[in-house]
Amino acid sequence: MIYGLVVESELRLTSVDEVGEWRGEPAIKVVFGSPEYFQTIRPARAPDPDDWVQHVVLADGSVYMKADVVFEAVISADGRDVVCRKMGDVDQRSFEANLMNFVVSASLTLQGEEPLHATVVDIDGRAVGLLGLSGAGKSTLAAFLISHGADLITDDMLRVKFAGDALLVYPGPYRLKLLDEPGNRFLPAAVSHGHFNPLSGKIMVQPREKVPAGRVPMRLSALFHIGHPDEQGPIEGVSSARLVGLDLATILISSTMDTRYAEPSRLARQIRFAARVAGTLPIYELRYPRNFDVMDKVAAEIRRVIQ
Repeated sequence: MIYGLVVESELRLTSVDEVGEWRGEPAIKVVFGSPEYFQTIRPARAPDPDDWVQHVVLADGSVYMKADVVFEAVISADGRDVVCRKMGDVDQRSFEANLMNFVVSASLTLQGEEPLHATVVDIDGRAVGLLGLSGAGKSTLAAFLISHGADLITDDMLRVKFAGDALLVYPGPYRLKLLDEPGNRFLPAAVSHGHFNPLSGKIMVQPREKVPAGRVPMRLSALFHIGHPDEQGPIEGVSSARLVGLDLATILISSTMDTRYAEPSRLARQIRFAARVAGTLPIYELRYPRNFDVMDKVAAEIRRVIQ
């Protein structure tokens, strides 16, 4: 069970819950293919050298993905069947984490869902999501919040479900990807038992010694967008402002996963999704200097807003 989905896999997945006997059809089936299979199906065109994940829509509508030194996979056009293989001598935990992240998000996109690129934490019983590009500081802020009493719900990928007037968030694998400095500063004990992820260049950690029992979907209270430091000018102080209009739509659409899948029908779906999310919960722009000394103020601002 991962992100509220039943995944049937030839590989025993060590970081997710086993469901035992299952009478229904799984949402996704994962099998393993030989190097010879991938030689026959691998796209002939050269990959973009600046893109760390190759993503190609094949003639039959299936999707080929390859993350150098970690995995390659083919996902059927309906998103329900995956053939994959491990590449090189990558650590099994890194292989599984990246496979589940990239492949599950691509599978959900093909199945008509819109998972978000986000980190979500539980603050005093309220689920709070952090949006932003890779490198914006989502995981660093999440680590600080966890070190001050919050807990992790999901990192990197957020699967949501509309339920009446609420937006529910599904818990993901109980792991957080961190750079060395924030990891050692905020979660040193977890980092000491973590492992290096070659694809992201981060350490993958389990935030607490024991995985919390009974992790279930929670109602999302708010989303906070964090701008990338390279795209912002100098910032003085800590502030938040509710997003509206075109800025809100742009941020939500750009925060969906699997952005390389750009079929025209998907854009219309993304617009509908963004409108529905915007009508369901508040979304804020969170601004603060990238300085560890202001983290207490950032946490206080988030708590003030969600009260």
